[in-house]
Amino acid sequence: MARIFEYFVVCGLGPEIRTLDGDKGYHGTGILYLPSLLDQYPPSDHTLYPPPPPQLPTCVLPAGVEFYSSGFNSNDPSSFPRSYPIVLTEGDGSKIYVSCIAFRDPVCEDIAEAYRIPANSYADKCICIVSRGPSFQILREALEEIFVLCFSASGSRYELIMLLLPMNLYIISCNPTVVEKLLTKNY
Repeated sequence: MARIFEYFVVCGLGPEIRTLDGDKGYHGTGILYLPSLLDQYPPSDHTLYPPPPPQLPTCVLPAGVEFYSSGFNSNDPSSFPRSYPIVLTEGDGSKIYVSCIAFRDPVCEDIAEAYRIPANSYADKCICIVSRGPSFQILREALEEIFVLCFSASGSRYELIMLLLPMNLYIISCNPTVVEKLLTKNY
């Protein structure tokens, strides 16, 4: 069976906050900040695949990271999670396919405290699946399941790693009942 993806990445507000103009620190809402690669699976010391492209955070959050006073609001369409594909072309002409979901996520308490960001603030975050295969439908459906199970406003039901391990090994059906069955196995 074929692998479904090379990397799962999370991009958003990094530990060193900078505006798009390069100014360090928090400068309030309405200002755009540089996105960072926050986490990835497999981890960066994994050698099976080349690392994700260094420009990935900027590609998946091209407008930058913005701060908000609220998260998801069913009366505010601008607060809804957004799903979109990206195709990157490397120098040798090979393609990298990225399926993304961007959403508002609570700002980490440590970062809020360090930069004196108002309590209960939210910032843009993006979860992505990076693949060498153009399987956008499968990638989007898998990413939507991951978002619902691990990042939605209803809270985390599952450890993210428990979803990614089986996905990285084999292509799975994006049917929620199959995902549920995978999660009940002991790894």
